[in-house]
Amino acid sequence: MGAAAQGDRARRRAGATALTAAVIGGLLGGMPTARAAPAPDPGGHSAGAPDRAADGEAAKARGSSVPKVWPRPQSLDRRGSFVPVGREVTLVADEDTDEAALDALRAALRDAGARDIGEVRPGQPLPGGDDLVVRADAASAPGALRALKAPPRGDLPRSGYRLAVGRTGSRPTVALEGADADGLFHAAQTLRQLVTEGDGDRGFAGVTVRDWPTAPVRGITEGFYGSSWTQQERLEQLDFLGRTKQNRYLYASTDDPYRQSSRWRDPYPAAQREEFRALAERARRNHVKLGWAVAPGQGMCFSSPADRRALLRKLDAMRALGFEAFQLRFEDVSYSEWHCDEDAQKYGSGPKAAARAHAELAGDVARHLAARHPDSEPLSVMPTEFYQEGDTDYRTELAQNLTTGVEIAWTGVGVVPRTITGSELTAARSAFHQHPLVTMDNYPVNDYAQDRIFLGPYRGREPAVAARSAAVLANAMKQPTASRIPLFTAADYAWNPKSYRPEESWQAAVDAVAGSSARAREAVHALAGNDASSLLGGEESAYLRPVLKDFWDAYDAADPEEEASVKRLRRAADRLGDAFRTMSTAPEHVPEGLAREVRPWLEELARHGEAGEQAVKMLTAQGRGDGGGAWDARLALERLHEESEERGGPSATVGKGVLADFVKRALKTSDSWTGTGSKGSGRHRATAQGGPAARPDSPAEAAVDGDPDTAYRAEAAPAAGYFAPRAAVPGASLPGGLGLYGDPSGDPHAPGDGASGSPGEGPDGTAPGTPALTVQLPERRPLEAVTVQTGPGSGTRARVEAHVAGEGWQRLGPLSESGWTQHEGRGLRADALRLAWSPGSDEPVVHEITPWYADRPDASLSLSRDDIYAPVGGGKGEVTAELEGHRPSDVRGRVTAEAPGGFTVRTPERTVVPRGGSARVPVEVEADASVKPGTYRIPLSFGDEKRTLTVRAFPRTGGPDLAREAEASSSGDETGEFPASAVNDGRGDTRWSSPAGDGEWVQLKLQRPARLGELVLHWQDAYAKRYRVQVSPDGKRWRDAARVRDGRGGRETVRMDAPGDTRYVRVQGDERATRFGYSLWSLEAYAVREETARGR
Repeated sequence: MGAAAQGDRARRRAGATALTAAVIGGLLGGMPTARAAPAPDPGGHSAGAPDRAADGEAAKARGSSVPKVWPRPQSLDRRGSFVPVGREVTLVADEDTDEAALDALRAALRDAGARDIGEVRPGQPLPGGDDLVVRADAASAPGALRALKAPPRGDLPRSGYRLAVGRTGSRPTVALEGADADGLFHAAQTLRQLVTEGDGDRGFAGVTVRDWPTAPVRGITEGFYGSSWTQQERLEQLDFLGRTKQNRYLYASTDDPYRQSSRWRDPYPAAQREEFRALAERARRNHVKLGWAVAPGQGMCFSSPADRRALLRKLDAMRALGFEAFQLRFEDVSYSEWHCDEDAQKYGSGPKAAARAHAELAGDVARHLAARHPDSEPLSVMPTEFYQEGDTDYRTELAQNLTTGVEIAWTGVGVVPRTITGSELTAARSAFHQHPLVTMDNYPVNDYAQDRIFLGPYRGREPAVAARSAAVLANAMKQPTASRIPLFTAADYAWNPKSYRPEESWQAAVDAVAGSSARAREAVHALAGNDASSLLGGEESAYLRPVLKDFWDAYDAADPEEEASVKRLRRAADRLGDAFRTMSTAPEHVPEGLAREVRPWLEELARHGEAGEQAVKMLTAQGRGDGGGAWDARLALERLHEESEERGGPSATVGKGVLADFVKRALKTSDSWTGTGSKGSGRHRATAQGGPAARPDSPAEAAVDGDPDTAYRAEAAPAAGYFAPRAAVPGASLPGGLGLYGDPSGDPHAPGDGASGSPGEGPDGTAPGTPALTVQLPERRPLEAVTVQTGPGSGTRARVEAHVAGEGWQRLGPLSESGWTQHEGRGLRADALRLAWSPGSDEPVVHEITPWYADRPDASLSLSRDDIYAPVGGGKGEVTAELEGHRPSDVRGRVTAEAPGGFTVRTPERTVVPRGGSARVPVEVEADASVKPGTYRIPLSFGDEKRTLTVRAFPRTGGPDLAREAEASSSGDETGEFPASAVNDGRGDTRWSSPAGDGEWVQLKLQRPARLGELVLHWQDAYAKRYRVQVSPDGKRWRDAARVRDGRGGRETVRMDAPGDTRYVRVQGDERATRFGYSLWSLEAYAVREETARGR
């Protein structure tokens, strides 16, 4: 459909995609190590053929590699020998051989090294010697193809070709044959891609090819909302279509009034007509047919003979300008409003009336084109209902009245459907009474999400869509060069959908757009890899996710005392850092034309790269205990954030859900490491006051707000001085007798280490100095350490002190010039902290003052679940012990268990809980055959922390799934589409759904009584938060066999030991987790194993 209609309907139907700006973060890895790997080839055929070797490794053919060919050929075999191309080459061609194909052949030969291309006609003598001969004539090419063992021609489809490279006798030979002129042109495009190196020479790889397109018409639509492409951009796009063996360019610019309701009758201005002629000539040279779409809409009187004649004249004029295919568009017309009263009188109102008018006009146009331009392509119609599903009044009426042979355009089911299937196409053809369908796919068009560019591969379209569509056209983005990445893959799909591999095609597409420079390819891969997701699916930054995972795994497991752990983190950080550097430098290396189109996205990518580099530096510095280095990197991240805010935030979304999330996690990890992330709130939070007067919006409270990105910033440097009594500071609210203090370093009256009593006073009790910055703690607690983060290089000089009731201020140590300071707290029971200014301090900049308390456990212990199942006599139960560190250093220890007899509990020998971080420890529980079924409690410990794990020991289960032969019933079904029988029908695409009530249930009547030991539930999104499993011998007397109090959805296994007379089993809901009813994909039921039952 046209971009205008697509944009409107996408906004109405799918909603304007709100893609929020990223937090300064990002990552990718344009480095080769971080690229998405191509899909493996399941076939394992001859290497080197793109349709047979998908592992990305070129196969060797007698000293030469076989390059990949795109679109992927239907059949390409490595056969024959590499043929070198010398300076002189002879080209044999018929007098009427297609000139565009010959031009493409000449270009391929020159690219391979030929400088003198002599041309002869069939039957003329060839020059002597052993120079390469290229046979493209009808007389000698077939014989050469046979000699080179090319596959037979057979019933080669239209636009197909055969090609072979090798030696006939001693002569290096290339032979090409097309089923028609298009086929020969396509053969030349394949030969162009077979240039390779062999034995030090440049030439063509030895192959045989038999190839043809699956979709007869393949191409693009210029139909997006917004400013149209320029003439030069269209010309370049036509060259791209020729290189990728596409043959249709549909011009449907929404920015062109001469093809829409306002001015469709008017002729184009002379300058634009000249541009169209140039487009037509370029299209002819690329074997592409230009199409022109007209959308008269509400601007035409359908019943007016004059308007119909005007439309036919316009079509004739466009034909004279070189357009060979035409489309009538009715996607945005009303069913009740007409351009003239005569239409209302003739057709009436409603969808049927509109359909009759559309079909009648289309019939007139189709007949006119057939009579005046018999070689024109079939007319196509974009109906008003182009994306709906099934039969409608409009569709039925249109199809019944439409002239035979007129094609109908559709977009699949939906404006931008995630998938298009063969069955959907079949249903659409049925709804349109078997009229041929033109699949006009709204990908990669981005006018409905203008902060995005969609650079991912074409996906989600079944091969049958290409095979059974009259045409497959992809709607391009406003950015023409960037569009070529997804459009390249769409061309690959449409040519050979059965062998289409999206990821491998996408890699080739990126390389084609980037060019031959390695740095450019890395940069464009970085851009495309972080703009790859869309409504069609695909993971954003997919190639980068494993790199991120490796880094986080290494970081979480890092132990500075283990060399292997340190090396692992360094390797992971280096790899991730390389990826970020590729992103940050991408604007310098992306080709100019592409860079101009995607400047906002490139700039955002670079910002993500810079932020990512700093985040990696910050985390790795923390990993080695370098607080100063980590603090520098954290401040650099903040500067990047401020710069982004000054620019008004990003206008382009890049790496959605990955890049920003990485930096968010890194910052959260940093806050935990520095201790700021664990600060309290309200009455449990520290307060600060004092110091030189603060700048606007930078108060003293910023030094204790738990946000390192804020800071107390003084307007002036502090003056050295002495204690200022509380009365000297209006509004002071500090512990009794604390006062505020200015520290003249070295003054005999200043309190030193171990000072006791009240804070010292000046000789005369006055306050000539600047008050200290004093932090009142929420309660008196023993100190483990104090961390202070100040502005590096800001000249903030002070001494860190802690106040102990009855003992006065105790000196901890001076601030570091690096901006990162941490001093031991020596277990002092402090109720306040302060920075006492030193002589020569500049205007203080204090980001955070953070106490670490000694009365907290080294690490807190929690369990992922409070209870687990453990099968008796085999198998194991598993739970995760979650440890959270509370020390300003790593905590080492082991999770231990006090296991009762018959139980074995396994945990790692040693666990490291990183400073301020967390660790997840796997705990495995086994019950041997001596354990009786029942409930057991096992204490788990880490240091002084203890938790109790409840273990429910149940008999082992096995045998067939008893649910498969059971009879299912329920308290009620939401609708007939979601019956109870779906829970055990063996299908993965059906489900039971209940009405929206807490007390609903579903049950199984087993074929025979059984001692039931296990029920497996597969929940849909609407799951139960609390439920019971009940059993009954007769469906009347029920007992609870198990209770689930913390249901989590997904796949849940419930263990029990139900009596051997159990005939009925029921899942009884108690509380829903969502506002909907309960919904289960399936239920499985298993009995206790026989040997266990006998031993009971």
